[in-house]
Amino acid sequence: MANSDSDGGVAAVFMRGGTSKGLIVHERDLPPAGDERDALLKRLMGTPDPLQVDGMGGAASSTSKVMVVSAAGQDGVIEYAFGQLGIAQPVVDWRGNCGNLSFAVAAFAIDSGLSPVDDGATETTVRLRNTNTGVRIDAEVAVHRARVARDGDTVIAGVPGTAAPITMRYLEPGGAVTGALLPLGSAQTMFTVASPEGELHVRGTLVDATNPYLFVVRDAVPGAHRAPAELRGDETFLAVVERLRAAAAVALGVVSSLEAARTEAPVTPRVVLVGPPKESAEADLETLTISMQQVHRGIPMTAAMALAAARGIAGSIVHDLVGDAPANGVTVIAHPLGTVRVVAEHAERPDGAAHVVSVGVTGTARTLMAGTVYPAP
Repeated sequence: MANSDSDGGVAAVFMRGGTSKGLIVHERDLPPAGDERDALLKRLMGTPDPLQVDGMGGAASSTSKVMVVSAAGQDGVIEYAFGQLGIAQPVVDWRGNCGNLSFAVAAFAIDSGLSPVDDGATETTVRLRNTNTGVRIDAEVAVHRARVARDGDTVIAGVPGTAAPITMRYLEPGGAVTGALLPLGSAQTMFTVASPEGELHVRGTLVDATNPYLFVVRDAVPGAHRAPAELRGDETFLAVVERLRAAAAVALGVVSSLEAARTEAPVTPRVVLVGPPKESAEADLETLTISMQQVHRGIPMTAAMALAAARGIAGSIVHDLVGDAPANGVTVIAHPLGTVRVVAEHAERPDGAAHVVSVGVTGTARTLMAGTVYPAP
């Protein structure tokens, strides 16, 4: 491997993007995609271990992530692959994308020289393609002296302080993973799963826009009305949501059985519980995301964008809850850490089918450390 040392260390940058953290590694410094690369990344992150104490992972789905970045091709687009690492489970899932850590990829591309910037520029556009999904992304990044600007007044719920803005616009995100905006063919699907109260019948909307997400009305899941801190320790609640997610994974065809979903497709799809916002919240709706069998501390940016896309689909769970977006296309989403504003542009195809032209959101990123990371023996 290039840029690795004799002790097996790998050149890497540890970055925050949005409300996630992870390693950003250049593709040239890793083995080819496959089992050898996966094994190395698990050792770098300390997987499997509930604490990930012997690696860079932070024992949460939002802090157990890796981005593998490639040099720009002839079209000037920088490609990157997202790996979601398990924590207690020895898996690396290369399906889908991470919207939060994608902010960090845009910043990394500038500071590493992959996306050159003129000295006098105050903003630049980084052209990206996520290879997991094939989706093209334009990232508008504030810059200063040909590097990412460090100071700014952009606030992100769940991140202390302020920073310079990065605005990501996902172009034609529908069907990013499955090939269809509504991969199950309809705006709502009934799922039947086991629960302590007996069979639970739940309607959900499965939308693939940036990533596949299953949206379910929060009140349809027993006990889901409680605070996130209480739900994090409720194994019964988490088991019911996982059964629901597994049923959706089987319906998608990504796994053949409910039992296989936990290990073979741990993040496809993720589940987002949605409902009306609290009276004090200046938001269109409230959300709770379940990722890697954990209650997410905030909301994945891909979830927020998929939700805004779902709002524009007549008959979806989200549209039924809040109706059409205003003329500016903005949906304000409440989550456990605060709110996020997402802009979605919709169009109707000649056959009347829903179509998402783009979804966008503004966030921030920061380099935490640059150097060499060493894998566990």
